[in-house]
Amino acid sequence: MEEKNVQKSIMDLQIAEAHLETLSCCYMKSYSLKAAIELRIADIINGHGQPLTASQLAAEIPINSSMDASCLDHLMRLLVHDGVFVEEEKKTGASEVSYGLTPVSRLLLTEGRYNLSAVAMLAFHPLIVSTWDNLAAWLQSGEGNWHRTAFEAKHGEPMWVKASFDPKFNKLFNDAMSSRCKLSMGCMVERCGEVFKGVSSLVDVGGGNGTVAAIIFNAFPHIKCMVLDLPHVVAASSPQPDVVAIGGDMFESVPPADAVLLKGVMHDWDDEACVKILMRCKEAIPKLGGKVIIVEIVRKKWPQQVFNELQLVLDLHMMVMNNGKERNEEEWKKLFIDAGFSSYKIVTSLGIHSLIEVFP
Repeated sequence: MEEKNVQKSIMDLQIAEAHLETLSCCYMKSYSLKAAIELRIADIINGHGQPLTASQLAAEIPINSSMDASCLDHLMRLLVHDGVFVEEEKKTGASEVSYGLTPVSRLLLTEGRYNLSAVAMLAFHPLIVSTWDNLAAWLQSGEGNWHRTAFEAKHGEPMWVKASFDPKFNKLFNDAMSSRCKLSMGCMVERCGEVFKGVSSLVDVGGGNGTVAAIIFNAFPHIKCMVLDLPHVVAASSPQPDVVAIGGDMFESVPPADAVLLKGVMHDWDDEACVKILMRCKEAIPKLGGKVIIVEIVRKKWPQQVFNELQLVLDLHMMVMNNGKERNEEEWKKLFIDAGFSSYKIVTSLGIHSLIEVFP
């Protein structure tokens, strides 16, 4: 019995060590994904219409002539383990395994219906990575050196200000938000069309380049669609047909409309700021028949473990970048009450996100 306890104790210690090392090396997974995106591996496989071996991939990329194609096998093995690609069984007589696409890698296709490469590349951007590297220093900073966010502590100004002076980062950020919106809003329009019943005008607050407003207009052409965003965002965006772009500040005023859409906006801000945004939105909609439509995470326990982990990561990320957070239903309810709204309804879940209607 004692020997078994000792063996269990040793095994527990070894498992703990492996767990710690795996957590410490998570960034290696991220940078393997980054390499796959930069090498366009998913596009190459898709272009051939069939799984490819490392040698075939190497010929297409191409890799450095002094490098063995087996280097790609090392990369692909890890990405297969993480579900980005799938390893096909060797054909009779074949000396190499072949790699095919999965639902994850199909989200990296340049010409795919939903291309989320920009979402991943935004997470790898030096401004983002260096902010996370500064997290402990920010948490320990003294009063004289305190900043509202870890991003400000590292870079000297808020992310929105930094983006206004960095066109490449601004474009990457807006491309990432746009590509994410295409996926989530496509699902929303298909499944939740009744939300737009009776709406003749809508303003998408913080709507970036107008992707979401254009999706809504294409599905419901009777709705006059507008976008409100910061002037530098509007100036850098290509006009969307049939969408009116307005440069402004959501903390000052929101253009009047039957409905106001807030998608992925509120989690960027603390509670005080969110109440101000909601109050401006309430002023913009009619008391009878008006509403605010929110698409955000409502934090809860999910049966899908990947959703549980993602909402925890995003909750911390919002704090680090913007002093924001992901909220549970009680936290959302308090915001609505504090902003003077009378009621709300969580309509449905769209993956990890929920659609919430809020009424004056």
